[in-house]
Amino acid sequence: MYRKYPSVSQLSRLTRDNDGGGSSLYRTYDVNERFKASEDIEGVDNMAVDWVDSLFTIAYHKGASCGVYDFGKDMSENSRVFIHHDADVMFLPRENVLKIRTELGVLRGGPREMILIPKGIKYTVDKAGSGRAKGYFLENYGAPFKIPDLGPIGITSGLAHPRHFRAPTASTVEKRGASELISKFSGRMYLSKLSKTPYDVVGWYGNYYPTVYDLGLFMAINTVTYDHPDPSIGVVLQSPSLSYAPGTANIDFVIFPPRWLTAENTFRPPWFHRNVMSEFMGLLYGGYDAKQGFKPGCSSIHNQLSPHGPDLATTTSSSNDGKPERYHGTLAFMWESDQIWIPTKQALEVLKDDTYVDCWKGSGEDPWERFDPSEIPNEPSKLPFDPNRAE
Repeated sequence: MYRKYPSVSQLSRLTRDNDGGGSSLYRTYDVNERFKASEDIEGVDNMAVDWVDSLFTIAYHKGASCGVYDFGKDMSENSRVFIHHDADVMFLPRENVLKIRTELGVLRGGPREMILIPKGIKYTVDKAGSGRAKGYFLENYGAPFKIPDLGPIGITSGLAHPRHFRAPTASTVEKRGASELISKFSGRMYLSKLSKTPYDVVGWYGNYYPTVYDLGLFMAINTVTYDHPDPSIGVVLQSPSLSYAPGTANIDFVIFPPRWLTAENTFRPPWFHRNVMSEFMGLLYGGYDAKQGFKPGCSSIHNQLSPHGPDLATTTSSSNDGKPERYHGTLAFMWESDQIWIPTKQALEVLKDDTYVDCWKGSGEDPWERFDPSEIPNEPSKLPFDPNRAE
């Protein structure tokens, strides 16, 4: 970085933030009551808090923590600056566009985009539009994110392509007066004063920088014959596992984008399964094909080896004639990990769906009975494009 003033010229005494201190693994910067009011409980005005004060951690493990934000005030209004010494931070905006000024320049990202800021870079989070800004965030304490190994897919154009990740252009702020620096270090929040703006970088180069990615540019891969490929076909970025076990990761950032569904003789919604990875699921817009009532802003956790799959209503309504289906108007995502997602106490206190498992219940005769195992078909079903199959 080529900057007007060296960072050491702004060093000042750090003070512990006793109001909001403590690791985000257990609570995040004094936001319990604010989150409870974020949607439908009166008493707290989210328009009066900024991004840092709105953070609400839902779940964590030793390699990451994740949650939601909901704020209406720009950090720049009070000259606030944030730096994370422990983790890279991923933003998934759901409502409103974020304008994030970093030391290396300004990033703008809205719904259907992902913003990633590496640890050690200072930034200020504002809104580009009016009203509140809502979305999800992830703190990655593990290995840095990278494009996943693409194997037989090849590196030409499959999944997320490096050329589509946008970097900021250096820009400076001519501002007088002090700024408040909020530092997260070893799980604790610290406050200090900056005598000058940290946004004085006139140029930079290198391969360590914040970035924005348009999720609409993701090249979805899927079957064009039958059955389901592994959900790894939806991985945008991966933080490799510390155990290096094949097929696992500290964090796989997976999306379920608009796409064509064409598999024949196949139940097309996500199948019923148990797996070795733990899933934190969210919805950015639209609906989710595996669970009715799962709205944008909702979250769900299915930890490793826990059985899960589509709800009964989805299963019943998804038996069709197998014609190609254009699946659009929705964008779900998943942070999948080889470690167990542990819900925070504050998340359990505001849990809004304590009857989640009822979505797999029916009435009357067993609605899940799909066939009689004693009745063996006379002939097995023909595979797609079998030359002996009548079209």
